[in-house]
Amino acid sequence: MTILQRMARFALVASSAFLCVQAQDFKVASGHEIMIVAHPLAAKAGLLVHEQGGNVVDVAVAAAYALGVVEPHGSGIGGEGMMLIYNATTGASTIIDFKAIAPEAASYEKLDFKNVASWSKTAKGASVPGAVAGLELAREQFGTLEGKVVLQPAVDLALNGFEVDSTLAARLKASQPTLGKDAYSARTFYPGGASPKPGAVLTNRDYGVSLKEIQANGARAFYTGSIADRIVKDAEKHGGFITREDLRAYRAIIREPLRGSYRGTEIITTPPPCGGMHLLEALNILSHFDLKAARASDNYHLHLLAETFKLVFKDERTHNADPEFKSVPVSQLTSEEFAFRRFLDIDLASARHGAKVNPGALEPKHTTHLSVMDARGNAVSLTITLSSLFGTAHTVEGGGFLLNNEMQNYDADPSAANALQPHKRVVTSLVPTILARGGKPVAVMGLPGGDAIISTMTQVIVNLLDFEMDLETAIASPRVFTIFSQRTLEIERPVSEKTKILLRSLGHDLDEWEKNAYFGVVQAVERKETSGLLVGVSDERRSGAAIGK
Repeated sequence: MTILQRMARFALVASSAFLCVQAQDFKVASGHEIMIVAHPLAAKAGLLVHEQGGNVVDVAVAAAYALGVVEPHGSGIGGEGMMLIYNATTGASTIIDFKAIAPEAASYEKLDFKNVASWSKTAKGASVPGAVAGLELAREQFGTLEGKVVLQPAVDLALNGFEVDSTLAARLKASQPTLGKDAYSARTFYPGGASPKPGAVLTNRDYGVSLKEIQANGARAFYTGSIADRIVKDAEKHGGFITREDLRAYRAIIREPLRGSYRGTEIITTPPPCGGMHLLEALNILSHFDLKAARASDNYHLHLLAETFKLVFKDERTHNADPEFKSVPVSQLTSEEFAFRRFLDIDLASARHGAKVNPGALEPKHTTHLSVMDARGNAVSLTITLSSLFGTAHTVEGGGFLLNNEMQNYDADPSAANALQPHKRVVTSLVPTILARGGKPVAVMGLPGGDAIISTMTQVIVNLLDFEMDLETAIASPRVFTIFSQRTLEIERPVSEKTKILLRSLGHDLDEWEKNAYFGVVQAVERKETSGLLVGVSDERRSGAAIGK
């Protein structure tokens, strides 16, 4: 038994207080029974539920609720997201769409989309949250345990406290000028007026009470019960748009995932309004190149990746939308014929230039992701988000949780596919993904990263399938990012002088970055096809852990 496995077993026999004080990262782990990759305390919460008989959905839901407590900068019951579930017995894959919806009262007349910054960090920036509806739908239809058991680790973390890690400490310190402006938020996140340092114990008793209400009454507590009352009262007090009618109208949706193929491996991912069809589009375009040979030529493949991303992100802006409001040409955009036309659009000798955009000007969104797989190949890939760092930076008074600020992600153009409409789901890049061969999953993965999610997921898959890297190397390798409106190619170090000379000769303006979460933070589990061994890898770019047994 490994040290990690012994620690995990100790976590199960010790009291729940163990969760409150341990926050060490184990970036790579292996096991034969189950593997969970997430924030270390969320992963341990999932493992506790597994030991009580929970299946992978119960484990994922428990970890997701815990994430809302320990990663409040990117997650929580005031957020939204998507979950991909794989059933190894039936071979069926299911999407739980719990994307937020726009409040009925929100409109272009009431929101200045030419100056989004003036309202995105206020109550006006909040969409109707979907997290509780989605997590409870998943647990009730695909889990095995009662909510009281599944939510208990998160309740304990909120009520008893948890150890602040370096990531949360840095986020809280950077956000104190905005998050600390509100007296209730200041009491919640800055006890004593100071920003918590790494190792400090932070409690959130109001959040714990909210979670206990969900334990007792399920999603009703959030959408029609006492939590709904707090949300509406808070919106009325601070100028938000969310009403009781908006909350009552919310529904999580069960959808079919999208399926594609790359280098003989099946890719299972998210449908609109998320980014899966553009992940498949990117891979279809890249299938026309010998990327392995291009990489051997001073990393020429980076030019091909960059030019592919520019085309794909333009298609995302043009076509992706809430399918309940607009017909989305999924079959066309994911077809081989469409990819071939896009392939022909790529200039092999020159970079396509958009407008000059300051490097890093596109704000990295703050999101969380977890991946789970068991010995039989049952798997969950779940991404949950508040959009910006700490969402609206406004905590619902008495509830202890922050609301998302997804309203900023609607298109400024009222005629666009992703235009704001009442109760419409907003387009985002979320791509929880499963790779499968022979009808069996070989990897489950996903990441936060805002605009970089699609491009980073593409690069990790290319690393695995074209360059035959192991999972840890595929995730750790330097990445690039650019979009259609951006002249600059952002690139992580280390990058060789030969590669820089080549890319500049092709017309790329380079902006070099040290490795960081701007390029996404991949959480993944691989299942070895011969031995069945589960290998979990948590990206070094942010706090996270792989925990299994």
